[in-house]
Formats: sequence, structure tokens, C-alpha cells
Amino acid sequence: MRRVFLGIGDEAGDAFITEGLPSVTCSNPPPEVNISTLYMKTYCRACKQEGYIAPRGPRLKGTGPNGQPWALSGDINICGCSPPPVFYAERNMAQVFDSDEGARRMTNVHNSGSRVGSGLYDEQYMLKGGDGQALANVGYRVLVGSKVVASGTSDANGRTQRIRTDESRSIRLDVYLGHREE
Repeated sequence: MRRVFLGIGDEAGDAFITEGLPSVTCSNPPPEVNISTLYMKTYCRACKQEGYIAPRGPRLKGTGPNGQPWALSGDINICGCSPPPVFYAERNMAQVFDSDEGARRMTNVHNSGSRVGSGLYDEQYMLKGGDGQALANVGYRVLVGSKVVASGTSDANGRTQRIRTDESRSIRLDVYLGHREE
């Protein structure tokens, strides 16, 4: 199996990557592009939303200088589209492994503090107001059943932590726009 590294400008249908590592480039074939890692920014012309690169499929171990796993051809764009668009690129910078090795290396990516399982199922919420603007620094908690698996405040783009589970689970998001009751 051959999975090409993704970079700025690579496309998934109407979505394209807008963020890459300034210190990691590939120019084979030209033009030179900045290589991307998972969770870097994208934009989708179809749903007109910013998004991010999410993992899909096997990958070798290794991360970029930012500590995130490499974005690879076959990964998906998370935006407002369903099903999520799949990235595809052609360049000579790739991860290559046989199919047996690929089966053993199915994606197992996580961020500390938000891991519930190996990551087969992956959720992240984007909080927006009635005007469509991102709700930054808003308190929230995420529950699987009655167990709180994540809590905090949304980032500058209104995003929560990522939540990963081994199996399909019902999850609940509680948002605290005013005073938070404990």
C-alpha cells in the first residue's frame, strides 16, 4: 500500500488544504508544497465551511515537528459535508507498506485527555451562535452515558476537544453559555 503525504492545496472534492508545516516541504514533482499533518485547516467550497484533516486508514508511526501524525492521501475532510470528502494527491513523498502491515497499523491517533478508545469513532464539535459565528471560550462537557469524558472551553474557532471511542456510542454535549452549575 502506498499513501502519499498531503500538503497545502491538495483536494478532497470541493475541499482543499489551507495549512501546512513551514519547515517541511516537498517539490517532487514541482511545485514545492508545505506538507500537512492531521487536524490542520481546510476549506470546503461546497458547504462554505472551514474544516480540518481527519485520519482514515492505516499509517506508519511518526509525526511532524508539531507532534501530529502526517496527513496522508485517503484521509478525510471534516466540514459540513456528508459523507466527508476524501483527500487524494500524487507526489513522490509517501508511506509505503504491504497490505499485512497496513492491517496491523490501522489508525490509532489520539490527543491526551480526550481518548476514550482507540479512535475508530471520532467526534469533535464546533460551537456556533445563531449568527453562524464561532463561539470561542465557551464552557462545555461531553458525556458517554453518565460518564464525563471531556470538559473545557471551546478554542478560538469554537471547537471542542476530540472524542474517540472504540465502538459507536451515544454522546451528549452540554454547553454553558452563562453561569456554569456544577
